[in-house]
Amino acid sequence: MMLTAPIELPTCWPVLSRRALLPLPMLLFAAPPAAPGADTFEYVEDGKVKQLTELEARGALTKKVNAATEAGKGIDVNKRGQFNEKALFSEDFYFKYGLRPTPSEVMQSPFLPPQAELPFAPISRRYNGYSKFSQRIQSGLALYSGSLRSAIENEAWADVSVLLEKGSKGKGSNSKGEGTAVPASELRSACRAFGLFANTVLQSENDNGSTTANLLARHLINELYFSMDDIALAAQAGDKASAQTSWTRGKEYLNGYIRIVNFPISSKVGDKFALVDVGI
Repeated sequence: MMLTAPIELPTCWPVLSRRALLPLPMLLFAAPPAAPGADTFEYVEDGKVKQLTELEARGALTKKVNAATEAGKGIDVNKRGQFNEKALFSEDFYFKYGLRPTPSEVMQSPFLPPQAELPFAPISRRYNGYSKFSQRIQSGLALYSGSLRSAIENEAWADVSVLLEKGSKGKGSNSKGEGTAVPASELRSACRAFGLFANTVLQSENDNGSTTANLLARHLINELYFSMDDIALAAQAGDKASAQTSWTRGKEYLNGYIRIVNFPISSKVGDKFALVDVGI
């Protein structure tokens, strides 16, 4: 197995305006705007915070993204698209920073407990989000750890395809006048519920944009979704070993997501979600 070095996530990253207009690789060559009221940026290296000029920060960040790419944790245009448009949630941590940290690296990042406090979200907002999405989240967890896992173990590839149906938009009506759209499976739909729930517990309506904690949660959901794509491809090829590997990888990203959203779930919000604790 090839070992890769962990990504050290930045505590402060210069934000590019009009981000969506830039292909991800172009981030490496675009100069960050000056920080308000400051001529330097904070940059973390070997656990130490350094004050760098704009040019120094750009150079350091370029090296970090290049190193992450070489380690298989950086820019991935083939899988994610030039503008991250292939991801379920296009605006995630990768979209903003060009990095794809592992679940363990996410949990050790300076944006999550115990390293930092979570962004404020009122209890009423968290409670309403939990009431609206918890059932779909529980269903998704049960399907991933139960039906999907069993289908892979039993090499029931037709069942895997049904469980991982992504859905498609309709193209008019059929001969009976019925719509031709194909709905996404319950498991795929649960992934969208994961992201919608994160919006309610990892930021408030007063935030001007997505918080970094929420971007990290979306990154984990997207990687889970891509793992499902890999499982579906393995099922088409009848490759049990690859399907098992992709399922295990997806499980780690799913558990990482659950760990994050469990932080803001207090007794006044509801019961915390259980991690997937079975293997394959």
